[in-house]
Amino acid sequence: MTTLPLEYLGEPQYQPKPNRQKRIFPYLPNNNLVEAVNLAIALERPLFLQGEPGCGKTLLAPAIAYEFGQRYLDEGQTWPYFRWDIKSTSTAKEGCYIYDALGKLRDAQLIGTPALDRFLNETEREQLVKRLSDPEGYLIPGAMGRALQHQEHRPILLIDEIDKADIDFPNDLLSVLEENYFTIDETQKRVPAEDDEAQKPIVIITSNQEQDLPEAFLRRCLFFYLPFPDKPHLKNIVKCHFPESEQEKIIDKATDKFLEIRDQVPPYGKKPSTSELLDWLTVLIGQEDALAKIDEIAQNPAYAGILLKSKEEYNRLS
Repeated sequence: MTTLPLEYLGEPQYQPKPNRQKRIFPYLPNNNLVEAVNLAIALERPLFLQGEPGCGKTLLAPAIAYEFGQRYLDEGQTWPYFRWDIKSTSTAKEGCYIYDALGKLRDAQLIGTPALDRFLNETEREQLVKRLSDPEGYLIPGAMGRALQHQEHRPILLIDEIDKADIDFPNDLLSVLEENYFTIDETQKRVPAEDDEAQKPIVIITSNQEQDLPEAFLRRCLFFYLPFPDKPHLKNIVKCHFPESEQEKIIDKATDKFLEIRDQVPPYGKKPSTSELLDWLTVLIGQEDALAKIDEIAQNPAYAGILLKSKEEYNRLS
């Protein structure tokens, strides 16, 4: 069990090497974000992140987990990290667990089938009977349920895009996040059990501001708005993603052109984000005519479509 006080540093030496095929990226937070993470850890409060889409909100939680694994664990070990992607139909209960009632009904019907021997061998029949006899045989833990049962280290729990769910969803989470346990309705079992030394998760919650969230929920969180990086920080982020590139001219010119295009988009438009700049550079780097393609992006709708997401924005570029 981790006894040292956890501290997030966000320094480049604790970042993974970029691997776009495996969707692994380095993360370069600003100093204010690093401080916000450490306050959330110390106060044991969820960190509620807002910011425009593509600015790096979702990548923060795995970056914290990766750094903690590097600093606090032996080589080859990974820090416990759980991700819960919120949908419009998500409920707080399914984040804790899902009870497979249909699966239990199916198995009960199967056990009563006269020709059961034709479908299952002896070992499979024994497993079926054992599962039906076990009150917990049809429980499927959710991301929050798995995080709450982790005993060795404080796990990282990402609740991504909470504003996609129903307006009552955030308040339904409050008791679980504050009390650090929940009760399974079907078995009346508490998770984690009272005598378990479960670690309180470090919770990162993201929002794209699609709807306002209840005040009762916001009061219990630490809020941080992730601003779009300034020019020097943006270039540092880009170079962190392409550390072995010798084409610094392409990186600098593409970043300058990206910021120029971004400034042309009106406040009500969809401004290109950091992730879209990185996608653009991914296809540019290694091409002999990359510098020319940057200059001629207005004449290349395929390349412009990496950054701009509407005909009106493209016409403005033209």
